[in-house]
Amino acid sequence: MDKKTVIGFILILAILFLMPYWQKIFSPPAEESAPGEQTSEQQTQQTGQLETPDETPTQTQTPDFRPEAAEIDDFTALQAPPAEAEKLITIETEDVIVVLSSHGGLIKSLQLKNYFVENGQNGNSQVELITPPDLNPWPAMGALTLGVEDEILPINSMPFEVTGFDISLAKGDDPHIVTFIYTNQSGASVRKDYTIKPEGFDIKLRLSIENPAAFGFDKELTLGWMVPHLPTEKDYGKDLDKFGGFYYSGETFYDLDEVDEKIPIDRSPGGTKWAANRSKYFTNVIMTEGENSKYAFIAGLKSSLYDQEGKKQDWEQYSVGLTFDVGNGSFENDFLIYSGPLDYYRLGDIGYNLDKLVDMGWKYFRPFAIGILWVFKQLSSVLFNYGLVIIVFSIIMKIVFWPLTRKSSTSMMKMKELQPKMQEIKAKFKDEPQKMNAETMKLYKEYGVNPFGSCLPLLVQMPIFWAMFSVLNNSIELRAAEFMFWITDLSQKDPYYVLVIIMAAAMFFQQKMTITDPKQKMMVYIMPVVFGFLFMNWPSGLVLYWAMFSIIGIVEQILVKNRMAKEKEAIA
Repeated sequence: MDKKTVIGFILILAILFLMPYWQKIFSPPAEESAPGEQTSEQQTQQTGQLETPDETPTQTQTPDFRPEAAEIDDFTALQAPPAEAEKLITIETEDVIVVLSSHGGLIKSLQLKNYFVENGQNGNSQVELITPPDLNPWPAMGALTLGVEDEILPINSMPFEVTGFDISLAKGDDPHIVTFIYTNQSGASVRKDYTIKPEGFDIKLRLSIENPAAFGFDKELTLGWMVPHLPTEKDYGKDLDKFGGFYYSGETFYDLDEVDEKIPIDRSPGGTKWAANRSKYFTNVIMTEGENSKYAFIAGLKSSLYDQEGKKQDWEQYSVGLTFDVGNGSFENDFLIYSGPLDYYRLGDIGYNLDKLVDMGWKYFRPFAIGILWVFKQLSSVLFNYGLVIIVFSIIMKIVFWPLTRKSSTSMMKMKELQPKMQEIKAKFKDEPQKMNAETMKLYKEYGVNPFGSCLPLLVQMPIFWAMFSVLNNSIELRAAEFMFWITDLSQKDPYYVLVIIMAAAMFFQQKMTITDPKQKMMVYIMPVVFGFLFMNWPSGLVLYWAMFSIIGIVEQILVKNRMAKEKEAIA
């Protein structure tokens, strides 16, 4: 392996190490919008805890997002219990448990039946997409509030008449409809019709308002999901890093995934189809099925909480909504509410670029990630274990790259055989560098050797590698996916680094077989160590893939070596 090849490997390592940062640099930023005002209440960083040490607070306090301090009195007044007792309607389907409240006709709770909190909070509890009421004043009311941007209006706590009942829906049942109606003394009314199917994570909502001004909607109305996400994953930091607000407007996907203290509020351009907030694996989407909204409203707030180890983590909270113009007569629109996993194919079936909520990595590698996810899903339908899927995928990739690998391996072995001739050239033209290089290249051409052949297979598969990184890190299919023994989650690092050791050992033997220049033998020891450190905290599924790739590479080297030996025997 000559100096240029070593430089090539160094560049590959730079790509491996720096790509996550490059993604952030080159990802298209969200368009700037008019800044909103931020009160001292918003600027105060609050803390919370989930299984924290004794010195941490015993209750998480999350500030609301309202920009005007004058609204606090109105909000306090709303906390008084309505005259009528709250009636809760529970609908259980194959996938969710939804609790609706007669106070405001809001969603009070939304649990995902088949997804569980992985960070030890509340044991093995199901994922809840409505933050517990004691953490924030808005969750005390619920989701799908009616307001003017993030202003909470009295209608959200008023007692609605309810038509509907508790029910458990099974596959094949008809959708269940629950209707909430509130009518004031002057005859103005608000009506919410929820339609919940026996399967899936989407809920239909028809909102009808007669005389909106009577409820405080003089010019605008915002249907909002003002409830922030809580982390659900073992690694709080990686989960919280994915939190953000998103919207689709004018055929363009926008994201706001970093709260700027100077711009806590973002208003989208006109013609907005949907708005959503997101954690690493779950999302809440409000989508209009009728007239597009005037703009999407997204409010972001910096806060903090403590993870299960007592470490303080930054917590960026996002509330979202769709804002519409309203007149003095009436308002009516249909909505689709999706609250569930960030499933690329489910969201893609809905359309309107919702599948872009799933982080598939840098845009240039995204097509590869989508292709890999498709292959994974096809293989998983047969193998039923994503560890086996990754192993089989490694074999498939080796078969795909075999022609290139064979050519590269042959070239490297010929390089090894040419070492004596190369040493003669160096000795003969040691005082004539240009002549030495010309003769060396002539030798390479004569024997069909590519001096960069050892780097080429690795460079070609870099898009596959980084696409794999994104799929294993962000796909709901790989969340908490078990392999065997100690590997209980392929999206998390190997807790005992056994796979890392196996991978490094395989790389050591592969490098030992491929190094051709005696002066570069230190690479045999350096490369496995460097890669080992790089992979220590990466998903164990990615380490499994690279380990298998290296092990199969050893077998390939042996096959190429035996083939060349047979060819020499045939010539002799």
